[in-house]
Amino acid sequence: MSDEENSRKPQDWKIRQYYEQDEVKQHILETAEYREIAPTYPNGYGRRPDAINFPGDYLNFVDDGAVSFHSSVERWKNPLLIDDVSDLSNLRTGWDLVIDIDCDPSFELAKDTAELVIEELRQHGIEEISVKFSGNRGFHIGVRSEAFPKKVNDKEVAKMYPALPRGIIQYIRDDLKDRMVEKVRDHGFEEEMKTDDGNDPYSVSDIENNWGQRHLFRMPYSLHDSSWLVSLPINPDEIGGFERSDAQMDKVSFEKGFLDSFKENEAKTLVVQAMDFLEEQQEQIEERRNLNKEFDTPDEVIEEENWPPTIMNILDGLADGRKRALLILINFFRTIGMGWEELESRIWNWNDENKEPLRESYVKSQLNWHRRQDEVVPPPNYDANGYYKDMQVYEGDNLEEQVSNPVTYAFRKSGGGNEQETDMYACPYCGKEYKQKKSFKKHVRQCDGDGEVKRLD
Repeated sequence: MSDEENSRKPQDWKIRQYYEQDEVKQHILETAEYREIAPTYPNGYGRRPDAINFPGDYLNFVDDGAVSFHSSVERWKNPLLIDDVSDLSNLRTGWDLVIDIDCDPSFELAKDTAELVIEELRQHGIEEISVKFSGNRGFHIGVRSEAFPKKVNDKEVAKMYPALPRGIIQYIRDDLKDRMVEKVRDHGFEEEMKTDDGNDPYSVSDIENNWGQRHLFRMPYSLHDSSWLVSLPINPDEIGGFERSDAQMDKVSFEKGFLDSFKENEAKTLVVQAMDFLEEQQEQIEERRNLNKEFDTPDEVIEEENWPPTIMNILDGLADGRKRALLILINFFRTIGMGWEELESRIWNWNDENKEPLRESYVKSQLNWHRRQDEVVPPPNYDANGYYKDMQVYEGDNLEEQVSNPVTYAFRKSGGGNEQETDMYACPYCGKEYKQKKSFKKHVRQCDGDGEVKRLD
């Protein structure tokens, strides 16, 4: 049967007959416990908040013409009180991690994406993983609330919503990005993932991280109110052989549940590493804010012969990453003492060298914005995600390997030497030394221990 035929809305009596089945009712009642419920009708969502506490509540929705059912990932003491309290964290008892895979152009790519996420979770020690077909273009991958520790660093995990689940998915996306780029390329969508900021595989096959308060997911065995397929739970190891036609409502069996099993604390490693990732990201932001304190803008511009080869690679012109490159160049030029007239001339000359120049209006707006800023901010560090190495312009000569920032390179090579001394860190296990705390922490984890940070004077 074709997708077009699948998407035809069944007759109302057939939808009602499907939802009246005891197996469907039982699965929805089990999932609904302590969750906010949002039924969908032909004209949109019902009122919120709502709940299903008894079989009669569910049958009332069906009698009223509900065609689809959604529930919150959050668990509540009483979901009906959501609108009556000012601090939802006092009402929330926990939350399940439901990762939404959505891929419009290719269902096969959606399968591969889901399998990568499952592999990632298993590598973090998680065995009890729920999977279901979303009902349309992808999959939902679930880890139940009880798998997460109750507290981390004396903070209640139940109250770390939505920051922690959003951070976990952000960590997974970051860890899988290179593999996702290859998967998208293998499926023939390389052009579709190209952006001015480099390859973005999630613009083709998304691992959703747009979590907010009262985040909803389609309930298991609910119909999808567009494709009219069943949001069908499946075995994680059967994703590769699953076809959308397997979810037609007159074909499905009701043997498998969703978010119905867990092992206590088995997601602890995932939480700790995701929190480390978020901490490192915050450190990068703080480093960026404070980098300008490391440099005193010189009285005379540092000459081109002292610029790092990575900057020279950018100046040769780019095919991708031009907007990031513009930010790098403006901040680099300002920090090494270049005047605005020369800066603008060099930027326009660089833009002419690009394979496809940036729009004149965009370049002008960026130049005007930076010119209005009193604070001089250096460009991102060499190890910043999404910049030099991802843009494939990092040269990494002997001096670049020793410094953290292009400006540091220029100061040091010119003999200015006015960058501040930075702390050094040594691994307590092997003694290897690092300037960057991020690199140090990553190394220590790979040395199989948490070890105390040992600063070198």
